[in-house]
Amino acid sequence: MRHSIEWQHEAVNAAPEERATVADLRLFLNERNVTQHMLGDSVSDHVTVALYGLVNGVVHDWWSIFGARDQEISLKNYRTGYLIPDIRIKFDGAVFEIAAFESAYTDPDLRFWGGTTEVLSRAEGEAWLSSLIKDVLAQLRSQGIRGTSAMQRWRRVQLSQRSGEREFCEAAGSLGLDPYQIADDVADFIEKAEAIFKGESLVEFMSGSREVDHSRLIGWVDRMTHMKGLKYRLADLRAIVESIAHEVPLGRAEPAWAAGYRRARAMRRKLDLKQNHRFGSFQDLARLLGASGNYNLAPKVNGINALRREAFNDIHVHIRNHGESESASARHLFALARAIGDAACFPEPETSPINRLRQAFRQAAGRAFAAEFLAPIEEIRSMQEDEHDEYSIANEFGVSTMVIEHQVENRERIIQACS
Repeated sequence: MRHSIEWQHEAVNAAPEERATVADLRLFLNERNVTQHMLGDSVSDHVTVALYGLVNGVVHDWWSIFGARDQEISLKNYRTGYLIPDIRIKFDGAVFEIAAFESAYTDPDLRFWGGTTEVLSRAEGEAWLSSLIKDVLAQLRSQGIRGTSAMQRWRRVQLSQRSGEREFCEAAGSLGLDPYQIADDVADFIEKAEAIFKGESLVEFMSGSREVDHSRLIGWVDRMTHMKGLKYRLADLRAIVESIAHEVPLGRAEPAWAAGYRRARAMRRKLDLKQNHRFGSFQDLARLLGASGNYNLAPKVNGINALRREAFNDIHVHIRNHGESESASARHLFALARAIGDAACFPEPETSPINRLRQAFRQAAGRAFAAEFLAPIEEIRSMQEDEHDEYSIANEFGVSTMVIEHQVENRERIIQACS
């Protein structure tokens, strides 16, 4: 992702910030000019916009851009009367997925093309956004304009990055909140979560806590992390995941799902599981990893499906109780497998949440692991060839039909990751 700016020096905008930052803008996504558009019957390769509004919006949403999961932000959100392409940004904690979508305007009749995408690492995405901001702020200073809202906000963002406040700010951004204007009770919730989770685990926990009772959720997590005894202990898991990490190293810039699929197969080999092995319940799986006979569910709470934590160099997994229905049994088994996958893909001793997020790096890795570990795609294909439908296959493996559907849809990706 890169940009090209040609400043216009005779703009007549009323606001000085806009007047100083009117420019011909070109945006290149995967080396394709996504600002190229049809204007009536002609083609133009740039848009003329006042860039202050765009940059001011990005700066003020900086922590939400980096903190939000399962959400996308469109640059159109920041347009101030100007016509710009629909460039959408999604961040999963490890990589940015940036995509151009077709969009059209009337009066004047203008159409941007879509279909171009690019994946950037966190460092690359942050570098591009920062360079765009710095270019516009430098233009303001060259025109003698200082003390703008964007300048003040950018200084504050940079100060937070240098002072070690990044995690708190991204945690607030994951809730869609401004970390510099936050209610005391929310700040207290974030600070309590910071004492338990670190890095991406903290942001994923926070992002998954939207629209739930924060007090009840953090109280549940705190009780689980201080739980005494061996009730939730998987005694053999620590040694297994460390062995797998050594035998199946992660690839450079490997997608989360690829790591999950590869280490799921490694886990099945390590446990000497046959291709047709089935787990009757989450207790069956837990016992295979050294759990005691009284391994059971944790109390019900909203906002989390399971919690992985370390205690005395052992991995403990607390599965949130979903009830006693057949679908609940499938959720319990899948949640435990996801927590095991989190440990297999991220073996460093730490506490991490398993929750409902889908476009979050750790959650995606754990979900891919659980699907291939519990319902290997080649066994699914074998059952399909024997004319079993998705419902009977799901029932056989003790998972939801959605897991089977996704496995079938992702077969080529699984093969590619594990080849």
